[in-house]
Amino acid sequence: MDNNISIIGLNIKRIRQEKGISAYRLAKEANVGASTISQIESGKRQSLNTKTIEKIANVLGVATDELLSVEEDVEYIVTDVEQTMHLVLSSDELTLDDIEMSAEEKAQLKMAIEIALNSIRKQRKK
Repeated sequence: MDNNISIIGLNIKRIRQEKGISAYRLAKEANVGASTISQIESGKRQSLNTKTIEKIANVLGVATDELLSVEEDVEYIVTDVEQTMHLVLSSDELTLDDIEMSAEEKAQLKMAIEIALNSIRKQRKK
């Protein structure tokens, strides 16, 4: 990660790429210069005015706060495997091989995890 690129530049680029929107299309739909998008994403420009941020956020379909947030740098510390697996399996967008998992597949995975955890617990008691 380039330290010269602002948080907003990193977030615009990440969200734009996640949504499959080209920099050119973003600039055109937000009615801002293509050079503005390029400069903010590359770090040559460090800030944008509020109106421009709002236009970019609207095209990307996100709140302006999402462009300004540093949430990406949040680190989650996992200590309990069982709780973590429950949290993962509760996701509505859980995928395997880029295919969304059905409720039945999640149940199958949950059962396999429970079997493995119970096996580990039994081995520890010996």
